[in-house]
Amino acid sequence: MDYFLGAVIPYTACMVFIFGTALRVVSWLKAPVPFHLTLFPAPIGAMGRIRAIFADVLLCGSLFREDKALWLRVWLFHFSFALIIAGHIAGIYYLRDQFVLIGLTHEASHTLSRFSGAIAGVIITISLLLLLWGRLANPIVRKLSVPEDFFTLLLLISIAVTGILMHLPGFRVNISEVRSFMGRLIFFEPSALPRSPMFIAHFLLVNLLLIYFPFSRLLHSVGYFVNRVMLTEAAPIYPTPATKTLRSPFAEVKAEPDASLSRRETLDREALHP
Repeated sequence: MDYFLGAVIPYTACMVFIFGTALRVVSWLKAPVPFHLTLFPAPIGAMGRIRAIFADVLLCGSLFREDKALWLRVWLFHFSFALIIAGHIAGIYYLRDQFVLIGLTHEASHTLSRFSGAIAGVIITISLLLLLWGRLANPIVRKLSVPEDFFTLLLLISIAVTGILMHLPGFRVNISEVRSFMGRLIFFEPSALPRSPMFIAHFLLVNLLLIYFPFSRLLHSVGYFVNRVMLTEAAPIYPTPATKTLRSPFAEVKAEPDASLSRRETLDREALHP
């Protein structure tokens, strides 16, 4: 059972996550685009496009302009999620001694690591609960919601809650055991899971999220950048210059019908020469 939970499931989850996401991206890029997607005003130059992308990613500017209340909930979720990912990587690798690098003592680093992790966990849980409440409280949004929306939110809330509980007495996990387990897992030398029921629950929920991710709406985090790749042409200029290829055959100017012809003859000509 240890091998199944600590090796088969995580390796399967990672493979589904990587290959499933890659296949979805490839399918998007291969999809026909009858019209070039445009932005207005279009960013100028490569650096302009990069600034536009990162400004929207970091600040969710387009959502802020549309719905400030929803923006706050979404931004808090994304911000705390980024902190949690960074905290997991640094905290596990340095055994909570990452703040020693900026001059703190080992004890202070451990305390700050636990405290910041717990705060980030509380923030992401609150933001997820607010997003869930927003779907339930608004009749229109509730009607448009599908079971997948609620499943995604409940799964993320479960992951956040089990993560928070591991900071409490009675549920704490030995970080050295976690580091050893994760390190051996990464280098394909799987070992037994740490003996912590809360960690096992948290770990299995994260693996479920990895398997579910490529087939869920959470893939918008990847699709956003694919969409930006497809934004290849600036806003159109009218009238189209004679030297520029028309954007679409629908933009071609059709000759006026000859007034001397009957309607039947005109329709016949259009059928033969559309």
